[in-house]
Amino acid sequence: MTKNNLRKIFLSKRKNLSLNLLQEKSKAISQNFFEHFDLCKIKKVHVFLPIRRQNEINTWLIINEIRQNHSHITPIISKSNFQTCNMESYILDTNTKMVENKMGIWEPTNAVKCPDKLIDMILIPLLCFDKQGFRVGYGKGFYDRFLAKCRPDIIKIGLSPFEPVTKIDDVDVNDVRMDFCITTEPVCDNLEPDLCSTDFIGGYSHLTPSGLVHLWKFLTPKG
Repeated sequence: MTKNNLRKIFLSKRKNLSLNLLQEKSKAISQNFFEHFDLCKIKKVHVFLPIRRQNEINTWLIINEIRQNHSHITPIISKSNFQTCNMESYILDTNTKMVENKMGIWEPTNAVKCPDKLIDMILIPLLCFDKQGFRVGYGKGFYDRFLAKCRPDIIKIGLSPFEPVTKIDDVDVNDVRMDFCITTEPVCDNLEPDLCSTDFIGGYSHLTPSGLVHLWKFLTPKG
């Protein structure tokens, strides 16, 4: 299916999520993030802030957990330029003042800028994703442009309340493949055997004590 068709389908699916179900899925994704990733070496995590009217995953659960139990990590948020479709990074702390822009995105007004090259990990919003690690967003290309400015080794993690589609038919050269995508359901049965091992990229991921994997990992094709 094409991006436009998938966008319509998953915008409708997400808007039909009840607030209670959305919160349950947000809690599960937050829990899965902290279970699957070893954050000891991570210093800066770029986190998208949820657009409430679009029923996006509530990433404040992740931000609050970082503040409480991972104080060595600095949350980074962005400000969007809708004329150029680019984003700039800012440090989020307890003194940061926020305003809601015309798209319903909360943005900082008094924050300190953060160079994009200092970001170690990024949590990426999406409407849906496929089994190759590509995503469908709102169609403006903000994150693909942003990721092109970041370090090649930045860890790219999508957050999805839904399972993947088999394939996005019209992926192009500007689309950046995610390294991982966190879901709310165990996915190990759907993965190839080598993707279910404990040998994840950079040692950043591991199996949970229950042995269940809620994490899609995408291998870059060789050659």
